[in-house]
Amino acid sequence: MRCLLILTILFSFTSICVAQQQSQEKEAISLSDPVESTEQYEIYGLDFEASGTPLDLENLISKSDAYKDQQVVTRGQIKQVCQKKGCFFILADGQHEARITFKNYSFFIPTNTAGKKVVLKGMFNVKKLSEEKAKHYAEDAGEDSKKITGSQEEYSLVATSVKIWK
Repeated sequence: MRCLLILTILFSFTSICVAQQQSQEKEAISLSDPVESTEQYEIYGLDFEASGTPLDLENLISKSDAYKDQQVVTRGQIKQVCQKKGCFFILADGQHEARITFKNYSFFIPTNTAGKKVVLKGMFNVKKLSEEKAKHYAEDAGEDSKKITGSQEEYSLVATSVKIWK
């Protein structure tokens, strides 16, 4: 009887662990496969071919007039990812942030990549968002849209390639 009780407890514990692991795997959505994957990083979109040192996001934003509508390479950390399908993320570098979307909606990043360092190549832009659009973006990012009032200025890049460090 004692043996049966121990087996029942072990089976229950194993079932709980497997269920938790499956739940965590279901939480992360990855609709695009990387075009390159190594032990150090994964690349999404086009092959990453960038030479030179990437611009810091702070430098890019502080000189936004010079870089507007230009192809740039920048770096930072993923602050938030769209939790619906990974169709955008917020790039952060200190106090500076930019919304990253993907050219022609042709690729996405995994939804569980928040906190990871990235280097990306894309077209830089500055735009005004209506209050409605800003609230929509906040909801997609899992934020409270009620905190947003009025139009918002947004720095953004339409990425062609994103390298995510593991």
